[in-house]
Amino acid sequence: MIGGPPLFPKKAPGPWRHLGTATLVVAVVGGVFAASRLSRALFERPARRPAPPVVASEGEARADSQADARIFQVVSADGQVDAYRDGRWISIHQGDLLTRDDLVRTVPGAHAVLRLSAGGEIELREKVEIRLDRLSAAGSSVDLRRGKVVARVEAANETLAITARETTTSTEGPAHVVVQSDEHGQVSVATLKGKARFASAGKTVVVSEGTETRSVRAGAPPEDPEKIPEEVLLQVVWPEGERHGDTARIEGHVGTASLVTVNGAETAVGGDGRFTAVVPLREGPNRVAVEAEDLAGRRRAADATLVRRPTRPPRLAREPGDLWK
Repeated sequence: MIGGPPLFPKKAPGPWRHLGTATLVVAVVGGVFAASRLSRALFERPARRPAPPVVASEGEARADSQADARIFQVVSADGQVDAYRDGRWISIHQGDLLTRDDLVRTVPGAHAVLRLSAGGEIELREKVEIRLDRLSAAGSSVDLRRGKVVARVEAANETLAITARETTTSTEGPAHVVVQSDEHGQVSVATLKGKARFASAGKTVVVSEGTETRSVRAGAPPEDPEKIPEEVLLQVVWPEGERHGDTARIEGHVGTASLVTVNGAETAVGGDGRFTAVVPLREGPNRVAVEAEDLAGRRRAADATLVRRPTRPPRLAREPGDLWK
């Protein structure tokens, strides 16, 4: 064993030894925190701050309240008039209130009048189906599915828009306008007072007072307005001679936007204004009545009596008595 002091003597711990260890720990923790902040900055989307609430002015709030309060009112309802609400049809009557998005219909023989915002009215003829859309101080709008409506706008600042089969009829100021959408897709417009704009397929025409126009089919541009005829056109070709069959064919010619009924039954009118109807005949005299209503609501009627002869010889009754006398 070799004596003497150790070759590598252990040094006594100095006062800064524990301080160096603490510094190292702090540095490591600081690096981890910095890396975490960097990762979040690079890969995480910062949360959006909620937008401050929009506070409407007193005037805007009052206008919105008035717009919500404005509703269609039923001025009159003759016959069966229904509104589709909550998944079912319900009957409506004079004085009832209708909200926006209500669907209203009139059955054959029925008639209704709805009040607009500024005293104007829209009249629903029979067999009309219309959806109520907007009613506010800025104006009113409805969507005509089928049938004929007559709109009367009274106030100078009142506007009305009637959409029907990809067409739009709009008024500005006082006006008296008729819009009709038939089952064949033809939309016709007549202006009895003021003026209206009729737009379809990118073309807009001004329908001034006393003129009418139409769109032959859905999506087609409107025709140039023409003057409303002074008289209602109705020409009927009646069958000649005695009738032996159980039906008769009635033909005629009317205005292209006219409605035609034969013995009360509506008859289709072609694009050229011609119509054909087949009516049943009973033995003996048969009165046949034809009525035409033009777009302006004027009517003209014609009638005739068709006689159907018996198809079998009459019965012979025996008379008592002396044959030779």
